[in-house]
Amino acid sequence: MAQRPVGRHTGAADGRPTAQPSSDRRLARGQRNRTSIVDATVELINAGNRRPTHREVATRAGLAVRTVYNHFGDTDALFCGAAQQQLWRQRDVVVPIPAHGPIGSRIRVTCHQRRQLFEETGPVVRAAHTRTDGSKRFKELMTQHDVWLRDLLSATLGPEIEALGDQAEARFDMLAVATGWEQWNAMRGSYGRSANDAERLMAHAVGRILAQGNER
Repeated sequence: MAQRPVGRHTGAADGRPTAQPSSDRRLARGQRNRTSIVDATVELINAGNRRPTHREVATRAGLAVRTVYNHFGDTDALFCGAAQQQLWRQRDVVVPIPAHGPIGSRIRVTCHQRRQLFEETGPVVRAAHTRTDGSKRFKELMTQHDVWLRDLLSATLGPEIEALGDQAEARFDMLAVATGWEQWNAMRGSYGRSANDAERLMAHAVGRILAQGNER
């Protein structure tokens, strides 16, 4: 009689699916809880509570406080987790812009996309920065985000940046600062600019940086 192949069984002999192993169920439940905790943290912050406690997060998520601590043992981990998820979820608003067509249009679209991104992620990122006291973990998270933004900027304005010759590297750094989160946060917070004004000023700065590079 032919031997059955040796391997992992995914169903019963009559074709019905077998019960999921308890270890898999635990992993799935753990992931759901973790997502619920982060979602609850983001919701509380966006609702105006910039300093939610583990207990408040647990109540919002419908979980025990112990569960929140099991997943995020300290404030740094909790708020960095919330910021990371929010940043990743909002990346869809930033669509890569091909490096052709009128430069003015590319600048306007770039700045508008960044306005949308920064406005959506702003409350959680600000809360995370405050609650983590700018920890190493938070700085690493924002560095990764900045690298992604710089890559997009390079892809969109590559021809104009390369045309700057020996000024290209310095001008690119200036462009990255002008279109980055910290500059946006300063305009919206420290300088009290509206989102419309901040977007307009960003576009103006990008245009001036590229123009000055060609004034040689």
